[in-house]
Amino acid sequence: MRTLTLLIGCLATGFSLPAGAGGQYQLGDVKQAIEQSFWQELYSQGGHTLYCGQPFSRGDGTLSASPIYSSKQLKSALRCITDRQCTIMNPRYPYITADLHNYYPSLARVELVRRNAQFAELSNDIDSRFSDIGCELKTSFQSFEPRDDAKGNIARAIFYMHVEYDLPIYGPVAMYKAWHRLDPPDEQERVRNDRIEALQGIRNRFIDDPALVDTEIVD
Repeated sequence: MRTLTLLIGCLATGFSLPAGAGGQYQLGDVKQAIEQSFWQELYSQGGHTLYCGQPFSRGDGTLSASPIYSSKQLKSALRCITDRQCTIMNPRYPYITADLHNYYPSLARVELVRRNAQFAELSNDIDSRFSDIGCELKTSFQSFEPRDDAKGNIARAIFYMHVEYDLPIYGPVAMYKAWHRLDPPDEQERVRNDRIEALQGIRNRFIDDPALVDTEIVD
């Protein structure tokens, strides 16, 4: 089924299957993946936002599906500008952008700050703009440091995108490895991995076996 779905997508764009392609091939429409698979299925019972740990019962206008590997980074890696151009140049693009492993719930107000920023470790004080909700984020010009409980999730999502889609890692690999060790997979992340597999047919291997980071990710 996965191969058939990708073949149909590739035929539609006039490209053939890339040899040894990884990643997911079941969700090829990012809007539908977010509106239906992400909010209505993956988070149908609610959950917690990644960056602030705020509980929510359902998706609404105060929330956003935050891509860990951002659209800007993806287009830079693929050397394209528009979605149409990216799809013509790389028929995997719609599947990459729709991959649920790359998305986490975020407060929309936090996503506005995070959207064009690079993950980093910062020495400045916690951003007071989010003190009203007790959210411990550090920000500076185009840099963003999440709370410790989110760091491992972020690192494993980035490692997944790197390995499955052969994308570069933006930022210090050693930092992400340290975040991975600081915040190992918990039960919530493992359950999410199970649910995503049911929706798109592929797991994040670094959640299943954290030790793979040391053998598959090169500094």
